[in-house]
Amino acid sequence: MSFSRILVALNDLTKDQVVFSHSLSLAEPSHSQLRLVHCLSLDIYRDLGPMMDAGVGLHSQAEILKTAETEHLIQIQAAQTWLNDLRTRAVAQDIAADFVCATGDPGTLICHLATTWEADVVVVGNSGKKGLRRLLLGSVSNYVVKHSPALTIVVPWDGSSPVEYLPAEIVG
Repeated sequence: MSFSRILVALNDLTKDQVVFSHSLSLAEPSHSQLRLVHCLSLDIYRDLGPMMDAGVGLHSQAEILKTAETEHLIQIQAAQTWLNDLRTRAVAQDIAADFVCATGDPGTLICHLATTWEADVVVVGNSGKKGLRRLLLGSVSNYVVKHSPALTIVVPWDGSSPVEYLPAEIVG
């Protein structure tokens, strides 16, 4: 199968190598264009403890917000460096690539970009979360499979075979 636009959703620096490699293998035959996507999630519960400290006067709210903002900027810079390294690797293989690094809900962002960029296929990894952990934390790949306007390929991080899912509007 030949694709011209491949949206690659990346989440984990160490585990997403298999997702990136699979995307390169899809892109190589027809010199497809890759759009690498990483979304920093809005972790509203991470700062709950420090905000409670601010509420009782242990730390100032401004101090806590400045620390959180600094940490977020560091995360953005690290993600952009990582994505640029992957883009450089793709370009070295004669595959056009760019990247998007944003903050928000990953599933929503991936599906939005798949629509606006008119991706032929979305490649996303899967951590293999099961049971209560999946229920509480959700699954980005599950969301994308159910809402993507394009064919979605889920690449398990454990190295097992990728699974293809038809676009949401075809499945119904």
